Amino acid sequence: MHELKKCNSCGSIFPSNLSFCLNDGSPLIQPDTLIGIVLDGRYRLDGLIGTGGMGDVYRATHVHLDTEFAVKLLKPELVANQTAIKRFRLEAKAAGRIHHPNAIKVTDFGVTSERIVYLVMEIVDGQSVRDLIHHDGAIDYFRTINIVRQVCSAVEAAHRSGVIHRDLKPDNILIEKVTNYERVKVGDFGIAKLKEANPDALLTLAGTLIGTPQYMSPEQCQGKPLDPSSDIYSIGIILYEMLTGIVPFDGDSALQVVVKQLHDSPQPIRELSPNVPATLAQIVMRALEKEPRNRQTSAAELNDELKKVLEMAGETEQLSFTDQLATRRTPTPSLRTPVDNGGSTGEETKPKSLGDDQSPAYDRETALISPSEAAEFERITKPNERITTPQDGLREQEKPTRWWMRLGALVAAVLIVVAGYFIYQYIVNNRKTSTLPPTPPEGMVYIPAGKFTMGRNDGETDESPAHEVEVKAFFLDQHELTNREYKKFVDESGHRIPSHWKNNGSYEPEDAILPVTYVTWQDAVAYATWTKKRLPTEAEWEFAARGGDKGYLYPWGNEWREGYANANRESAMKPSPIHSFEKDVSPLSIFDMAGNVSEWVENYYTNGYRGALNQKYRVYRGGNFRTLPEESLNTRRWANTPDDKLGDDLKPLIGIRCAKDIVQQ
Repeated sequence: MHELKKCNSCGSIFPSNLSFCLNDGSPLIQPDTLIGIVLDGRYRLDGLIGTGGMGDVYRATHVHLDTEFAVKLLKPELVANQTAIKRFRLEAKAAGRIHHPNAIKVTDFGVTSERIVYLVMEIVDGQSVRDLIHHDGAIDYFRTINIVRQVCSAVEAAHRSGVIHRDLKPDNILIEKVTNYERVKVGDFGIAKLKEANPDALLTLAGTLIGTPQYMSPEQCQGKPLDPSSDIYSIGIILYEMLTGIVPFDGDSALQVVVKQLHDSPQPIRELSPNVPATLAQIVMRALEKEPRNRQTSAAELNDELKKVLEMAGETEQLSFTDQLATRRTPTPSLRTPVDNGGSTGEETKPKSLGDDQSPAYDRETALISPSEAAEFERITKPNERITTPQDGLREQEKPTRWWMRLGALVAAVLIVVAGYFIYQYIVNNRKTSTLPPTPPEGMVYIPAGKFTMGRNDGETDESPAHEVEVKAFFLDQHELTNREYKKFVDESGHRIPSHWKNNGSYEPEDAILPVTYVTWQDAVAYATWTKKRLPTEAEWEFAARGGDKGYLYPWGNEWREGYANANRESAMKPSPIHSFEKDVSPLSIFDMAGNVSEWVENYYTNGYRGALNQKYRVYRGGNFRTLPEESLNTRRWANTPDDKLGDDLKPLIGIRCAKDIVQQ
């Protein structure tokens, strides 16, 4: 996200690197006087990064934690009285209950004495799906599925928490790059409900629609009560637009769009994008059914259907060599000009070659031509044949037979077959190596396989020697295990509670999303077993913390930066809520590895990596809220007894983070 400037003459918004309006040449200014103010003594507004129907979004800094957040200031008309403010608090609490790696996390909210109503969220540096469509037009269907499946996962998590989004659209879906992986973040969950001041009316405050008409379900257009199927319809619209470059229903006014949403059928997807598989087109059209009961029953079901499209596409790897040669990328017609039923698009689109594509997702597949096209391909690529005559036969008999010509032809045929085999293997192997990464379980992150240098030679004795380690792909918890999550385990398994839980056998309410502590290594293993996970190995933990082969000494780089992690606080009595320190994140998107609490890992302790096992002690890794900067290094190792003999001074400092094996299908 980047700060914006505004033209006071025409009202247009522009990037901060421009000084004059592109429309009328007027000087650009900061959009208002809010830049620099501190909300509730905590959040300093540093710059505008977005505007929308609900309000303006600012990049802000928590002045006490020196941590960046995104702060949305809601429009005054949405919270004009105490009843509206109470409703905002309820919706903000509901949005804060959604904990999913693909959902933008709501961390705080409030109302200042000046009646500025604000919502605090994690900040995401990436582009929106709207930007992606604007730049690229139609999106490759593999990339589309990869993005929308993550949207479905976030929406399903919201639905299970009782939250309906109501305003899903490309603008609310952000994409950030994590190594070679595109991670999706969906924002504004449930906040659109604040516009429903009058649920029975289509138009609400200031004549605005409840939602964005191009992405609204028919029942939302009619002002009916909404359920999860309304969000599924919106996801169907987003799928349609990503695959074709245009929304299925548009018009000169909001009312025209609403009428089309209620009565019109979308133009078939494959008329606009012939390379889209028929199965995928059918899935999208089912999501766009006017009657809610005819759509997918849940976002999870839509996710599964999209997954099956990828699995079906994977079967093309078993094609014969002839069919592999007969594959090509089908160009998408121009999507800015309506398709002419007479066969002309009004504008020709240059077909893309594999070299034209920039994203790794683009390079992984080609669209197969139809059987009739394949037959035509074989016909036109065969050597020209001509009709022979009796005279041709006589002349052929008169030619002497040369054995070396026949032998040469035979050798050439063998070489062609051998070359064809190796070309086929090359195609298949390259396709297999470009498969999409597996979808991680909720709350976990996919860690790709790789090699890295573990340990170091210029640190403590037990950190040496530095040595190369190869790690297989695995899943790892994005955050440390919380008290709330551990309480569920205790309730369902009957396991003992941590000794510091004094609130009738539970934690204090304000400590719900603090990392669980006062747990032994044995407690950690019991929890991991209950969740069908396991503790990470030392190598896996360090690989994730150091960013794989980047080899960082701290999750963010090689230099300690004060305020980046919850560490170096000798007088602190307990950790902070998970994800409180946005900068304490590794390049592989794992949080709180330099601070907050240390975490048990699987291994026995060794004094140095070449030392003998000491089976009295288990290792824990990572800094905590009391460690000094030099003790918070990714390479630092700690060890202690795995049972109740763990000292009272260590009990508040060690928590749990789990790993999970990737089961090969």
